[in-house]
Amino acid sequence: MIRSLPLLALALAVVSGCAAPEGRTAVEKKAYAMSVRDEALAELYAREPQARAQLEAAPGYVFLSGFSLHPGILTFANAYGIVQNNKTGTQTHIRLTRMGIGPGIAVKGYYLVVVLNSEEAIDAIAHGRWSGGGLAEASFKFGDFGGSAAAEGLGGSVATESYLWTHTGVSLELAAAYGKVYPEEDLK
Repeated sequence: MIRSLPLLALALAVVSGCAAPEGRTAVEKKAYAMSVRDEALAELYAREPQARAQLEAAPGYVFLSGFSLHPGILTFANAYGIVQNNKTGTQTHIRLTRMGIGPGIAVKGYYLVVVLNSEEAIDAIAHGRWSGGGLAEASFKFGDFGGSAAAEGLGGSVATESYLWTHTGVSLELAAAYGKVYPEEDLK
């Protein structure tokens, strides 16, 4: 176990630096995060036309853009994103750090959109919370070549629907994961 600690530390360091909005200022980072969200939502609506109505009718939703590394039995992910409160129009910029365990291999960039079912769920996500869940995915996606098939289950009762897909990279994984979502302090 002691031998694997340097690998664990390296994996966490690599993953933590790989998913951050581009830009030098808070305004540039917010604009970049919103443009990535808009591109991802356009891709989602093209693939799943019913998703637009679900997101618009829901109290809110979460968008995450992340990087995941799964070198065997442990999985690590880091993401940035936006919690959208549809009732108030408020947008909260957030970060996600996740670790998990399960068989697999993955190096991928991914998008996750979660339809939130209540004002309480929006507040819980926007103000930071720990959450458990699981995921299964098989993907091979580079540019317009390839595809992704994924399923994710979130702990608790915050979501009515979630959409997870790899936008670049490869994965074949099954994992139980636990993560922390927290506000992006420098983007308030």
